[in-house]
Amino acid sequence: MLRELKKVVEESGKDAQEFQQTANFVIANQFASAYKHGQRKHYLLLESYQDYFDNLFDALGMKLYINENERLAGVLPIQKEAFVRLKTDETLFLLVLRQIYEEKIENFEVDNGFVATNTHTILDRFVQLVKREIPNETRFKDILALFSRHGIVIRGKTYEEDSKNQMVNITPVVRLIVTEAYLRQLESFNGTDPDEDDVADSDAETETTQETNQD
Repeated sequence: MLRELKKVVEESGKDAQEFQQTANFVIANQFASAYKHGQRKHYLLLESYQDYFDNLFDALGMKLYINENERLAGVLPIQKEAFVRLKTDETLFLLVLRQIYEEKIENFEVDNGFVATNTHTILDRFVQLVKREIPNETRFKDILALFSRHGIVIRGKTYEEDSKNQMVNITPVVRLIVTEAYLRQLESFNGTDPDEDDVADSDAETETTQETNQD
C-alpha cells in the first residue's frame, strides 16, 4: 500500500500525512460526516480519493461506505467475524434510536440526514418499547459515549431548564449499524433478559469495527 500512497500523494499534491490521518480517524471512529465539526476534512478526502481508500480498507478487511447525499463516509467490516456483540442494554438502546430516527424521517423532521431528539425522549421511549427500567445515569452516559464514538449520535448541550436533559442528534449511521433484521428484534422483545449478557441471535450483531463490550 506504500506504493499506492506514494502515487496518490503525487497525483493529488497533498501530504501523505493527510491520507494517513484520515485513514486512522476512520479506523478509530468508523464514520466521518461533512456536517460534524472536525470531520469535514476527512469526509472530503474520502470522497475525493475513493479508489485509494477503497483499496486500503479492503486490504484491512473493511469496505468503504460513502453516501454523497448525506455527506457521510466510513467503513464497515466485510467478514461476519468482525461484528461486535453488544450488551443487552446497548442493543436495546440502538433499536430505540433507530425507531426514533425512522419516525422523524417519516415526519420530515430531518436536517442533512440528522434528526434531533433528547435524552428524556430516548429514555421514555426505552421504557415504553422494551418494558424495562432505565439504567442508572452513569450507565446511560457510558452507552451514549459508546454510540458517540461510533458516530451514531452527536451529543449536544443540556437544556437550561433541565440540566439532566441533553440534546442528541441521531445520525444516518444508525441505519447502517441497525439492519432491518436487527430492528425486528424490538418487535418480538418481551421485556425478559436473555440468558447471556449479550444478544444471542446473530441478526442482532452490529457492523462495528471496534471492540465495544465494556464492563
